[in-house]
Amino acid sequence: MPRHFNYPTWSSLSLDRSGSDPLHVQVFEQIRQAIVQGRISKNSRLPPTRQLAAELGVSRNTVVLVYERLLAEGYVSGRVGAGTYIAAVLPEERSAPAGAPSNAPVAAPVPRHISRRAQAMSELALPPERNATFDLSPTVPALDQLPFEQFAKVSSQYWRSAPAAELGYGSPMGLPELRQQIADYVGEAHGISCLPDQVLVVDGTTQGFVLAGQVLTDHGDRIIVEDPGYITRLAALMGFGADLVPVPIDLQGLDSSRFDSHAPDARLIVASPTNQFPFGSTMPLERRLSLLQWAHERNAWVIEYDFNNAFHFRGRPLPPLAALDHGGRVIYIGNFNRSISPALNLAYLVVPPDLADAFACATQIFSFKASMPTQGVVADFMASGQLAAHIRRMGVRYRERAQLMEHCFRTLVGRDFELSTTGSGLHLSAISRTLIDDAAVSQALLAHRIDVPAISAYCLSEQVRTGFVFGFGNTPAERIAPALALFGSAVANA
Repeated sequence: MPRHFNYPTWSSLSLDRSGSDPLHVQVFEQIRQAIVQGRISKNSRLPPTRQLAAELGVSRNTVVLVYERLLAEGYVSGRVGAGTYIAAVLPEERSAPAGAPSNAPVAAPVPRHISRRAQAMSELALPPERNATFDLSPTVPALDQLPFEQFAKVSSQYWRSAPAAELGYGSPMGLPELRQQIADYVGEAHGISCLPDQVLVVDGTTQGFVLAGQVLTDHGDRIIVEDPGYITRLAALMGFGADLVPVPIDLQGLDSSRFDSHAPDARLIVASPTNQFPFGSTMPLERRLSLLQWAHERNAWVIEYDFNNAFHFRGRPLPPLAALDHGGRVIYIGNFNRSISPALNLAYLVVPPDLADAFACATQIFSFKASMPTQGVVADFMASGQLAAHIRRMGVRYRERAQLMEHCFRTLVGRDFELSTTGSGLHLSAISRTLIDDAAVSQALLAHRIDVPAISAYCLSEQVRTGFVFGFGNTPAERIAPALALFGSAVANA
């Protein structure tokens, strides 16, 4: 598709009308430099000569001379009736044939300094992002089941009546109406008692992690994290010099009895008590209370990452850490990625009342604010009851898919894996009873449009467990069994 000059380069041209060089030479040289330097993209369409002449305040003949020279020297190509386009291959790129020997000395690359923090982050083996169009991709909801009509109606109503104030910078803590809706939601659905003044809305979960880290920790502070864990989110904590301390977990999540042997002086704990990623584990009540007690006794903070708590399938859900916390130690982070769509990139934090001002100040300094119109639409969507209805409807569908996933796995794959339970969330894990090359199996399945990430990709320290993570949110029921059959074949042939 041809590109057009929506942001004219010629507006920055500087013409010396009293200089010795003719105007057409000055215009040619400056446009040529813009092309060579990449400020004008290849295959972009140049404006008509009359338009450019009017923009520059020169005669049309001057621009015609410029275009003719650009064409003659190979910087543009002309198409009768279709306009003039920047060449796909520039003269400078044709001057030296590929592979031609050169006698010019090659200068040794000059080392470029980056921070030790950036070096540490670049050394992390970050897993690839999930593919929403592949079967069994974890953390992806059923995007085709979104209530598009209702969401479009709410969005249209919002834009017809949006207050002008909401199109400005807005509160650093987020739109008040959305914070009220979130406070109501976490109170009613999860038992977290809070006021809207304790809620902050940010542009994505990673911003929530960075914000919490900036407020609660200093350079060099030690942070206990789950191993295996959500590496991309945890890597954000390294950006301000935190020392991550991986603590191995089991299918019941973190165990605070291990903390003293790993990091007795930890300033912060990052935990996902419900549907932990990648294990899919749910932390029992005893461990939740013990973790909070450890944090209270050590004056440590807790980030509770509750990204998957909207959907429950078995029994009564356990209360989040934030609902059990009576000492103001927990910062609760949630988002709308699973309940609505990851494309919104909308997350929120619930913080203790005495920390609200510090978090608001940090949010303003770092500009960790989400789009105000997006917040307004989501607030109206929640207030209309549409989100609650969507969660109820999808809860039934996800329960059916989870049960089918477990049944098909045990039938088609066998007992070589320890399968996590699917009491909540949108994924489960299968941990191999023997060490296998899970990364190779995962890579091979991508050719079949099956996205089953290897558990080893999320290990932060020495790898002691291998296995796979399966999502059922984005995979229709009729495709679950065929996908698991292909998985079983890939494992058998590994």
